[in-house]
Amino acid sequence: MLLGRPSRQTARCSAQVSSVNRRSRHKLRLALAIVLGAVCANTGQALAAYLQTNLVSDIPGLATITDPLLVNPWGMSRSSTSPFWTSNQGTSTATLYAVTGSTSVSQVLTVNAQGFVGIPTTGAGPQGPTGQVNNTNTASFQLTPGTPSTSARFIFADLNGTISGWAGGLMSTIKVTTPGAVYTGLAINNAGTRLYAADSAGGHIDVFDSTFSPVNLGANAFSDPNIPAGFVPFNVQNIGGKIYVTYAPAGLPAQRAATLGQGFVDAFDEDGAQLQRVITDSRLAAPWGIALAPAGFGEFGGDLLVGNFSFVASEINAFDPMTGAVEGSIPINVGA
Repeated sequence: MLLGRPSRQTARCSAQVSSVNRRSRHKLRLALAIVLGAVCANTGQALAAYLQTNLVSDIPGLATITDPLLVNPWGMSRSSTSPFWTSNQGTSTATLYAVTGSTSVSQVLTVNAQGFVGIPTTGAGPQGPTGQVNNTNTASFQLTPGTPSTSARFIFADLNGTISGWAGGLMSTIKVTTPGAVYTGLAINNAGTRLYAADSAGGHIDVFDSTFSPVNLGANAFSDPNIPAGFVPFNVQNIGGKIYVTYAPAGLPAQRAATLGQGFVDAFDEDGAQLQRVITDSRLAAPWGIALAPAGFGEFGGDLLVGNFSFVASEINAFDPMTGAVEGSIPINVGA
């Protein structure tokens, strides 16, 4: 399927969608942005067209791989040598997939004896992992203090207000519990010494140090006084040392039903000082996924790719990262 408009450049690289799930099509936006960047960065080629390839789904026959654990896939991360890790909100698991070439994908089951990582649930409230990050600093985020071998390699935010880390074994280990929080996004700074969690219930960004302890950056940290009432931080990402925050209407029903124009993107420094309003645009509808496209990514090379969470405006939009000007859109066929 042709996805998006052709570039003027000659190309042989194809962009890929990693998983499409009719029950939760909105969760894919970050997954797509990351896979688009990773695949084309590896080839170093420009694009003539954006092609949708369904790699993994829990729906039989919809993708190359059928995985019943892939229910409501949300965030993704990877190290420089690892497969893609996917947070499956609907099953409270993380599953692994290796993507090579343009359309080759394989499921990676060697992570442990059960072939996936379980994410702990709690007794009440919404459940399931959302954003996740890879940590490469072995002096930080140790699950057992003073033991570098237990430094969390992958860290998960959860709708139940917890943050957990994995350093091996069948399950991640809860290290943060914030009563009342609903964490919908997670970022890590370049040094691997701070975590940033988007609490969409509380309407703020929570910050934690390398021991998983809260960091107080002041009342004005990660604050934009010009964001309209009724919008909350929805996702947080570190791109080039800047901490990007996406804003969406408050509450899951409003986020699913968001219409074009309901969203914003800001950039902050690591201490929460606002650097700029990056995007105020009519193409945003509860934006969640955000990534910087590599230079070789066709006509959108070097652009900021922002994916909508909304059910009614499922698309990825490309923006100039400096001015926020819209460059174009990549629509998604959620039923293909």
